[in-house]
Amino acid sequence: MRKTSDLTISEALRDPLIAMVMRADGVKLDDFKQLLETAARKRQPNASKVGGFVNAIANRAGVNPTTVSCFC
Repeated sequence: MRKTSDLTISEALRDPLIAMVMRADGVKLDDFKQLLETAARKRQPNASKVGGFVNAIANRAGVNPTTVSCFC
């Protein structure tokens, strides 16, 4: 299974597929950049109650929480 990660803003702005879709939709690069930067500023990490619970149980059991299977 291949592990993927989200694109950074600069990677998204350079991505050829995203550029193609933006051209097709008539979206300007500066507008898209501003949208991504605004969204990044507003985004706050949400500590999931379930995730916190899983981490607490795993820590109590002496298990690394990143190895605990969870369908959250």
